[in-house]
Amino acid sequence: MRRLVEDEVLLRARTFATGGIAACLVLGLSPPARALAGLALVLVAAAVACSAFGLALGALGLRTRDVFLVSKVASSALLLLTGANVPRQSLPGWMRTTGDVPPLTHAADAARRLAHGGGIAWDAVGAECAVGVGYALLTVVLLAVFERGGRRRATVDVM
Repeated sequence: MRRLVEDEVLLRARTFATGGIAACLVLGLSPPARALAGLALVLVAAAVACSAFGLALGALGLRTRDVFLVSKVASSALLLLTGANVPRQSLPGWMRTTGDVPPLTHAADAARRLAHGGGIAWDAVGAECAVGVGYALLTVVLLAVFERGGRRRATVDVM
């Protein structure tokens, strides 16, 4: 399990780094040099939280026959609620509140603050880490419940 988590975090970190480099090159984004260490910290926090979220979705995929349905709905929710594509200020209040639950929301806010010359938003980084820990715990609970149910019924998926 530890190796799986390490691989997931490294994959997410590479994905975020590649996206950041592409944004700098294509969009002309030039964050201050002093913000790069903070951006790396935010990147790691986001990678950990997104990896835990992905593992929770994978646990749900063990229970359902169509894992792609779960992942497509989750990716659409992430794009809409986290502020990655739609500014959170333009969303209704209930959507902003719901947007605090998925990963990437707090990391995106912290990265924006750093890119605009602000300091490290420790509250946002801490919130992103807390979201990651929450999804990691959810993954462990889901896997334990699904394993017990699977052993009892002698089947893995039920839907």
